[in-house]
Amino acid sequence: MFIMFAMTSGQMWLHIRGAPFAHVDRASGRTSFIHGGSNMMFVAESYIMAVVNGAIAFGFILMADAPKDPNNPNSKYMSYGGLALVVFFFSVLLAIFRLKHRSYPYSLLF
Repeated sequence: MFIMFAMTSGQMWLHIRGAPFAHVDRASGRTSFIHGGSNMMFVAESYIMAVVNGAIAFGFILMADAPKDPNNPNSKYMSYGGLALVVFFFSVLLAIFRLKHRSYPYSLLF
């Protein structure tokens, strides 16, 4: 699973291209982990995307496994927790996409 999340986050593309880990602005000293343009990506950004994709997948797993044991009183809370994970991290995913593509009109929570 870790290899799948790493590869779908763009890790191999970054390895081939030799992209930097992050960018430090010399004037302000601010570190950027997400590149503002759509034609470039930092290594830190691929790590962030892998964690976000993993959290969304874990939320779906929680929602799918919750109804398997109807006698468990925590199954309802497990499904609600999975739904909360999916909604929160999918809205983070959309927010990152909106950072890279400024004209994208949709958002969920942020």
